[in-house]
Amino acid sequence: MSHRFRPVARLGACLLALSMFLSIGDPASAGSSGADRTADRHVADARKRTLAACRERGIELPSDFIAWIDGDPTLKASVYGCRADPLPVLLALRSLEIDLGKSVVREEHTQLAVAFAIAGSYASSDREASGWNDGDTGIPGDDLPDVTPRPALVLECPGDPRIPVDTADPGRDLDVFDHVINFLEDHPPIEVEVEVRELPPLEYDDRGIAKPRGKPVKVRRTVERGLVGADVIASAALQAEFNAYLAANGHPEVVLECGDRVVHRASTAAVRDKALRTSIKAAHDLFHDAYRAKGRMPRERDASPTPSESMAWFIRNHRHDFSGTDRVWPRFPIDAPWPVLMMLAADDQPLREREDIWIKYRDDGEFRTYGEYIGGIAQQFDMQSARRIAPLPFSYGSIQMMWKDGGVCGTMGNIGARTHRICGVPA
Repeated sequence: MSHRFRPVARLGACLLALSMFLSIGDPASAGSSGADRTADRHVADARKRTLAACRERGIELPSDFIAWIDGDPTLKASVYGCRADPLPVLLALRSLEIDLGKSVVREEHTQLAVAFAIAGSYASSDREASGWNDGDTGIPGDDLPDVTPRPALVLECPGDPRIPVDTADPGRDLDVFDHVINFLEDHPPIEVEVEVRELPPLEYDDRGIAKPRGKPVKVRRTVERGLVGADVIASAALQAEFNAYLAANGHPEVVLECGDRVVHRASTAAVRDKALRTSIKAAHDLFHDAYRAKGRMPRERDASPTPSESMAWFIRNHRHDFSGTDRVWPRFPIDAPWPVLMMLAADDQPLREREDIWIKYRDDGEFRTYGEYIGGIAQQFDMQSARRIAPLPFSYGSIQMMWKDGGVCGTMGNIGARTHRICGVPA
């Protein structure tokens, strides 16, 4: 299937409005109204200024690249006519071409490339992933997309960045975080009740033939697991054990006083006692810092992908062969008009976070767009975090952490929108 720029109606005086690109038609059939001439002059003037800015900065762009843009009126209007300063858009499109190749940008996925180029012109380049509203990517700086020659991009999704530290290393002095981890990991396992999904037992008919099994059902099971920070915060008895252990290991100044089941795994009520909330937050911060310092959690959240990495990732997924499965694919046309695809291009979730969700969909068909709704405690981020602080290969701000901790409407919206975007649907 060709993914070249589709002809759309000739643009009139509303050239700068995003919705104008959704009207499909033949540019050659449009009349030469005054509005059309105004739009043409606007694009021509913007093109002239932009290419002059390139010359002033010593930026050289291939003549065939410029000719390719000039050869399609809609592409030309998109590149030069939609931003007050089109230079970042023009250079971003060329940067994508350098990384991904001419055929990808000029023939197969032009609409997606333009979406990335224009979305990038609104974002800062610090590669810090937004922790809440995706696409809230700061204010663009003075830096411009890189159009210097370089090898083609080879897409690589980062692995787990955690490097576990030996917290009982006899060759060094142990610090307070070593002792925090040792208390948790050397503690006898505790029994907890968990909810799991299980298939109902097999039933047989009179002939001894198994009947079709029903759908999985939720059941409660008691299991043993290792101690985590949230368990200590929830239990006055464990806090007493912890305080005694830290004192015996040279840190009597570390004292947890979080009460008994004030905040626990199933908490839904906000904490009204300010002093108690302060103590619980301090306990969370202690465990969180220890987990990060000793390689039980990432030290920081992964960086956002570059536009080229993100676009390559979406294209790789789009090309995946789902024949022989019951997956709905593609879930959205990747060659849709670029204004629609901008919500996809603006996604700044780190690749490792995306890949984790993508693999679950690709291999198992998992498509979770809603998490655990937890009530008023979600309005207190520190208490919400304290109720389930535990080792995790992902950081706060990730969809994985939202799944673990739960939330209310904002979190559910983030989970839904992020999951759709990961599976190629602008949302």
